[in-house]
Amino acid sequence: MAMTKVLVTGANGHVGNTLTRLLVEKGYAVRATVRDPRNPEKTKPLQGLDVEIVAADVMDAPSMQKAAVGCEGVFQVAAVYKTHAKDPQREIVEPSVVGGLNVLGAAKAAGARRVVFTSSIAAMGSHAPEGRDLTEADWNDGALSPYFYAKTEAERRAWAFAKLEKLDLVVINPGAIIGPGFHRHTPSTQAFEMLLRGKLPFTLPLGLTFVDVRDVAEAHRLAFEKPGAKGRYLASDKFLRMSEVMQYVSNIFPDVRVPRRTVPKALLSALPPLDWLSNAVLGTPRQVTRAMVAELGGKDQRASSAKLRSELGWAPMPFEQSLRETLEWIRATFMRGACSEP
Repeated sequence: MAMTKVLVTGANGHVGNTLTRLLVEKGYAVRATVRDPRNPEKTKPLQGLDVEIVAADVMDAPSMQKAAVGCEGVFQVAAVYKTHAKDPQREIVEPSVVGGLNVLGAAKAAGARRVVFTSSIAAMGSHAPEGRDLTEADWNDGALSPYFYAKTEAERRAWAFAKLEKLDLVVINPGAIIGPGFHRHTPSTQAFEMLLRGKLPFTLPLGLTFVDVRDVAEAHRLAFEKPGAKGRYLASDKFLRMSEVMQYVSNIFPDVRVPRRTVPKALLSALPPLDWLSNAVLGTPRQVTRAMVAELGGKDQRASSAKLRSELGWAPMPFEQSLRETLEWIRATFMRGACSEP
């Protein structure tokens, strides 16, 4: 019996690589896109995998059309995940919006039977409405940061394209993604290395809904395989405020010095200049922008994954396991087993 051939865009990223590995394990013939396969750093996450690596860029429509030929399914995972850019429109918004449409167009031209599109909880909102969790019915119409706007607009455009072209589209909206298997940090994992190095002096007054990357990959697989899958699916597991995450870290690794103080909401406006200064002096990545403070500061991004659990049978792993394996991966991959610094 011939293996089902599928295309995974952004196959060297955190979600893309984890999904690629899962699909190979499940017997799929995977074609994995990388912008420059000649660059060993770009292909390193795919080493040892029985996949077909092809050169393709979501911003280059012809390359995506060529990559999608002969594929029964397309997983549009590639996107830019960062909170700061010198040119947010070009660096964050366009890769998500234009790039997403290029992949959908390639899937349509190739005759793919289903596209699974990676969106984000960011497209649903920053703060849960009073008295309930965020659900698939919510849209982040008032997105304030370039990243949140990009995810919202990209998904809206994807649904409009799918309706116009009669394309079978299913969307996965993950929460804050942690879990092992990444070779470069995302905004969701960077702070954990700072924490392990003893360089996180305080926590922020916000709450996020976390999910393991392996559970996100499984949600994508289920969305492709289940005939009745339709619409959007929130892939979220455990809601925690950042101070509560620190308590989990203390329980897992008592040697790690965790911050005991949370920045008062009244002082949040001082963080972007400090973030800029840290970048200028120490070279740390820019993450805390005014837009992100406005988007998430003091907010509780509670969300419900009831639809994904009930319709597709999704069952995520315990948060503590995911957090432990995230921290272990960071120590082994980025710190060579180092403990927190004094």
